[in-house]
Amino acid sequence: MDSTACNPTPPRATHASVRPVPTSRGHECRRRLVPLALAALTLLAGGCGKSPEAERAAAVAAQAQATGRLLVQSNRPDASVEATHLTATGDAATAGISGPVNRELTGLPPGHYAVVVRSEGWPQLAGAVDVVAGRTTEVVMNFKSGALHLESEPSGATVKLGPAVLGQTPLLLLELPVGESKLTLEYPAWPTLIFPITITENVEATATARLPHGKLIIETIPAGAAVQLDGKAIGQTPLTLAEVPVGPKKIRLSAPNFPTLVAAVTVEDRGEAKINLALASGLPLLDPAALLRAVWVPDNPGRLTSSFDATGRYAPKNGVVKNLNRQKLHDNWLDQRYRYTGTVKSYDAKTAEIEFTDDKGELSRYRVVAQLTPGARADKTSNAVPAKGATVTVYGQLQRVEEPRWPLRVITLELTLAEILPVAAP
Repeated sequence: MDSTACNPTPPRATHASVRPVPTSRGHECRRRLVPLALAALTLLAGGCGKSPEAERAAAVAAQAQATGRLLVQSNRPDASVEATHLTATGDAATAGISGPVNRELTGLPPGHYAVVVRSEGWPQLAGAVDVVAGRTTEVVMNFKSGALHLESEPSGATVKLGPAVLGQTPLLLLELPVGESKLTLEYPAWPTLIFPITITENVEATATARLPHGKLIIETIPAGAAVQLDGKAIGQTPLTLAEVPVGPKKIRLSAPNFPTLVAAVTVEDRGEAKINLALASGLPLLDPAALLRAVWVPDNPGRLTSSFDATGRYAPKNGVVKNLNRQKLHDNWLDQRYRYTGTVKSYDAKTAEIEFTDDKGELSRYRVVAQLTPGARADKTSNAVPAKGATVTVYGQLQRVEEPRWPLRVITLELTLAEILPVAAP
């Protein structure tokens, strides 16, 4: 019998590795790290499945919980609000955040804020609020106001408070800032008027703003002239303008067959300015002596043929050609309109012809006759019936200049379609 079967060999002892018993500090560290690692794995696993939109929504939600919101309500819908985060010492912690009233300001760090509300033309409002994380802080900041019923002379003026247009007069303004303010009134082609007002809270005031103006009367002889006032057409004479802004004015008058006249006048507040112009005052003055000098040809002892054309349209009606250059006379003088002032020698009521007294010039004696128009002939006023010896001003068209037949030595100048200027006219 095998001896090993009866006495089996005892097994060898196995040496297992010995782990040190952890200290209390190491055990605490592992206890803390395990939950953090699990949380990180959980976030990593969950983040891998979120869309960018979901991530943004989560960030916004987190931001909303970490910050606060501010809603400032006001009775001026055009007002703006500015909120400034303050430190414990009252200094500004960050730049102010601005926006319109009646709309939330979001993303505000929690804390104490200075709030200012502004509206153009109104005194600003100031206050302070505390903003809490995750909440909307609401505050009401209303502007104190009163009312004004405003009229103007003339009516229709545009009213402004600062740059804001409030309307046209007459106007009821229901909300104006309490205290002293200045309204601006504008009227087309008028100087701007600054109108001070004083408003009391919850009281309706009344006021009338007068834009300084006066009356302007424009007349002409004859009537019917087109009128421009400071470059703007305003009608025909006679013309009365009840409301004209004060100051110097430039008046332009124009009518057929008359030169354009320009006159200046100054309108004063509550005053009346008047101009009365004879349109013929713009016509050139007929100076017979100067006319004769311009067309005179010295006597030719040899009676040679003149060097100018004295036939056809240049020929005089009486056929006499002595010393006048008929061609130059026709081209430069005849058929033009002139004024003439002289002493009446006679007046023929049947023919309505005025003959003025003779006068002596450097080269020859001359006389002027004026043939009145049918309208002037029918006028029986004192101005239209010239008396002998009276000084009268007429205007008309120079129709002919005639040299006399021998033995007469007076040259005749005739004005046709003539009118008499009234004595009061310039």
